[in-house]
Amino acid sequence: MRIKTRLEKNYALFDQLVAPSGQILDIGCGYGFMSMMLHFRSKDRIITALDYDEEKASTAQHCYGRGAALQFHAGNALDFPLTQYDAVLICDVLHYLSPTDQKALVRKALDHLNPGGKLIIREGNAEIRDRHKGTELSEFFSTRVFGFNKTSANGLSFLSAATIHELAVEKGYTCEEIEASQRTSNTVFVLQKPAVAYVA
Repeated sequence: MRIKTRLEKNYALFDQLVAPSGQILDIGCGYGFMSMMLHFRSKDRIITALDYDEEKASTAQHCYGRGAALQFHAGNALDFPLTQYDAVLICDVLHYLSPTDQKALVRKALDHLNPGGKLIIREGNAEIRDRHKGTELSEFFSTRVFGFNKTSANGLSFLSAATIHELAVEKGYTCEEIEASQRTSNTVFVLQKPAVAYVA
């Protein structure tokens, strides 16, 4: 935990991107480090955190200091019933899914945002070829060497920035890119729903 939060700079970027109040959904929360930091930074955030790994979600749910405004659940994000959110976070998750499921999950998240809400995605961008090897190497150690994360039989599938931008345009949302690393292709994408309804 100490190493992860230090590497993430205590999730300061995500604290800036997520409003200090409102309904927040963190998909693929793992042991809940980012959800906890967002919770500790503002008790006005009502956070639902979800991970497919039951052991991780259970550990996070029983963490000391967790208030009632932060709840952890185990489940498949594609099947999990969603409400409406002011921000949805999908960080370092999509590459574990097939391309079809990646698009389905992004669309599902976009459909459950309140007006003005944000979908915040952090992913390795396959278009940044020179640094993408660094992302693939870190995932190799995470999944094959240390076993922190699990992959399906189909392995990993990294998507492109173009795909994320296309999904944003499809829904009439804006899409901003923030470079998240100098050594890997990790990029933060902020897809924002208009404050007024979009008519296709």
